[in-house]
Amino acid sequence: MTVLRALAISACLTLSAQAHGQSVTVSGDANAELSNALQSLLDERTKTGAVDAQASANTLLRYLRSEGYYTARVIVDQSEDAPSFQVTPGELFRFSSIAVTAQGQDYARSVARDAIALQAGDPVRAADVLSAETGGLRALRNSGWPDARLDHREITVDHADASGDAVFIYEPGSESLYGDVSLDTDRWRAGFIRRQAPFEPGERVSRAQLRTFESRLEALESISGAAVTLSAPVDQPGPQRRAVTVSATPAPRHVAEAGFSLSTSEGGGVSGAYKRRNLFGGDETLDISLNLATVLSGLTVELSAPHWRRLGQKLTLEAHTGREETDAYDLLEAGVGARVSRPLSETLTVSLGANVTSAHSETDTLDLNVYTGSISLGAVWDDRDSAIAPTDGYLFSVDVSPAVVTGDTATQDSRTVGQTQYLRTVGEARTYQRLSSSLIIAGRLRAGSIVGAPLYALPPEQRFFAGGGGSARGYEYQSLAPRNEAGALIGGRSIIETSIEARWRRSRRWGGVVFVDSAAAGRDETPDFGAMRSAVGFGLRYYLDFAPVRFDVATPLDPVSGDPELQVYIGLGEAF
Repeated sequence: MTVLRALAISACLTLSAQAHGQSVTVSGDANAELSNALQSLLDERTKTGAVDAQASANTLLRYLRSEGYYTARVIVDQSEDAPSFQVTPGELFRFSSIAVTAQGQDYARSVARDAIALQAGDPVRAADVLSAETGGLRALRNSGWPDARLDHREITVDHADASGDAVFIYEPGSESLYGDVSLDTDRWRAGFIRRQAPFEPGERVSRAQLRTFESRLEALESISGAAVTLSAPVDQPGPQRRAVTVSATPAPRHVAEAGFSLSTSEGGGVSGAYKRRNLFGGDETLDISLNLATVLSGLTVELSAPHWRRLGQKLTLEAHTGREETDAYDLLEAGVGARVSRPLSETLTVSLGANVTSAHSETDTLDLNVYTGSISLGAVWDDRDSAIAPTDGYLFSVDVSPAVVTGDTATQDSRTVGQTQYLRTVGEARTYQRLSSSLIIAGRLRAGSIVGAPLYALPPEQRFFAGGGGSARGYEYQSLAPRNEAGALIGGRSIIETSIEARWRRSRRWGGVVFVDSAAAGRDETPDFGAMRSAVGFGLRYYLDFAPVRFDVATPLDPVSGDPELQVYIGLGEAF
């Protein structure tokens, strides 16, 4: 029985995996994890062409000592074609004491010691020692000693009882408190910059907080770079206040952009935008955008104020006017709105908004003048790696909008004056998955519903329409929506849209996609999945430094009479 047990232990500790015949055998009570690590070291040396047996033995010995086996022995056996290594780890050394000194500053010493995870009885491992000394130094730098540094460490081992002692010796420097925050430029309001600080004057200085301060400043649209520095310490006992100076490099104050689109279903269009940063010294941004297109033209003016009333909260004011000419209706509209958004985490943002619009719409049979007031409750969960050209991650959004419409209301064939209330809900999910360095799968699902009002009581422009470049490529704009008895498009109270794309990037500038789009708008409040119609297509991408130029061709899979066989779309940016 004793012989069988010894053979079993030997089999467990001897690795059968060999690299070019080299193997390691570990004797004693060492665990399989240690055996695997030693064999991996041999395998890595063999891969790099290092086959010197004595050098390999020295590598194994250094590793064993770094793991706390200070009496380990490695014997090389070269009697066979390839060397083998007999390892006797010996006893695992453990700490008997851990000590910290900090130039006589008792509080600094206790801060560093509390942050060091090592305790008496822990193995004397090199990695644990390095981690411990880094933890102590980090704690000092974030607890009032920003200039702290490690002088040196002393590790002594006693072979008589397989023990070790550690002494970490720090130079903490001056104990520091935050002083006043000042800005070395007058481009921003000093109070606004101070509000970005994650600390108050009089608190203990933390290097981590200083880095957070810099990150918050660099996240502002009007700042391209920032540095936060402390005044030099003075030679005095006890804590001292050190002034904080902010240096900021402004981003370009004026930015102009232009874009274009062209499709066989929606015609062509050009767009332009002007951005004015840091309007009042608080990182406010004025955005003016103009769109001139066959279907939709309009002017939008937007003013946004970050960190409004509290850190992270954003206020956006908007005014817009526009014209839309479609097969379903012609529309002239103007409105104003306000929205407050607040991040609840790094990925989740919630918003609350209010809008008032005035619209005049014309259909084949009716002219309507309506006034709409609505509240918008929204939430967005976004962990994509990029908002412009995502390659990985998810986005989920939902918007719930109760609305009141006054003015002209319609029945199926007549107009009256009255009031209508309804609740509009729209949700969207997007996913981006990288399958390889050059292939990405992107998917999109959008669904919406309007409840609380009959279809004809809704102004035409507030109903759902599907089909076209932003919905289901391959079909005419708005064509996948309900029609009346005369065949005219009237829109619906629900919508469902799906898209899936395989995006292949061949080089830095060129790539391609294949896609399937499906969509349907329905009369009922619940989306009708059975009414969805699909199209397939392919496209080319030419990647500019900021966005791709998109060229897509699509053909319907479920055509009806009058549907063109092909639709072509040209634009800037990905489809979603």
